[in-house]
Amino acid sequence: MKAPTSGPALLLVNPASGRGRGLKHLEQTAAALHAAGYTPVVHITESLQEATDRARGAAAGTLVAVLGGDGFLGAAAAGARDSGAVLLPLAGGRGNDTIRRLGLDLDPAKTVRKLPRLVVRELDLGLVNGRAYLGVANVGFDGLANEYGNSARINLGPFVYLYGGLKAFLEWRNVTFTLTVDGAQSTVPGWFVAVGNVGQYGGGLHICPQARVDDGLLDVVALGRATILGVALTFLRSYRGTHLRQRNITFSRGSEITISASKPLNIYADGENVGPLPATISIAPAAVKVLVPADSPVFG
Repeated sequence: MKAPTSGPALLLVNPASGRGRGLKHLEQTAAALHAAGYTPVVHITESLQEATDRARGAAAGTLVAVLGGDGFLGAAAAGARDSGAVLLPLAGGRGNDTIRRLGLDLDPAKTVRKLPRLVVRELDLGLVNGRAYLGVANVGFDGLANEYGNSARINLGPFVYLYGGLKAFLEWRNVTFTLTVDGAQSTVPGWFVAVGNVGQYGGGLHICPQARVDDGLLDVVALGRATILGVALTFLRSYRGTHLRQRNITFSRGSEITISASKPLNIYADGENVGPLPATISIAPAAVKVLVPADSPVFG
């Protein structure tokens, strides 16, 4: 299925993502849409909920270009699921992991110019306690380190996340996750749990390297007991997706996952804080229409 080739197009822009990357690319992106035969209607949003509402209000089959980060794209996908609009993901964030994994260009205007070569595919949508996401839902050490860094009361400049990581490491003793994957329960004493749909996060970490977006399943990857050096090596290996070979990595696949932990932790989806555990993560198969390259690597 090809994209609509002309007519109105909704261009959603997140002014906050990527330290203003979306606004920086707005003019060129809108011009590229004009040149491609569209009449873009630009909405600079004030919240993720507004992105969901705008995409939900779009007519079925119309083009909704989404210029923002992974969390913004997931919010728009939630609305497009209801309206039947066709999403065009455009790189307007810092990591742009979902866009990278889908095989789209990191230059938004170039992506628009490649529209004639893109195809419409139906993607599964992940849901964390009902909140939609496309890439990865995660909970554990990495999320806690980010929280500690953001809550630091003194100005540490570029060392704020080092501070957060060290504090999280010192407080990370004896954390045990309880996972239930399609009814099968297990406990994992360890560092993190990632539930992948597209399966990439953190600026290039292929944390769920075997994830596919059209199989109706979510990939569950958990890191068990490890030293801080072992944790660092795991993340380094995940850039190439080779960490699944480790003995302290557990891997499973399912359509409904519940996660709880032995200490209070928040779960994230596409980098956005969803809220505290426990969480139920499910899959909505073939839920949203998205423009991707014909050879996109995340399809089975």
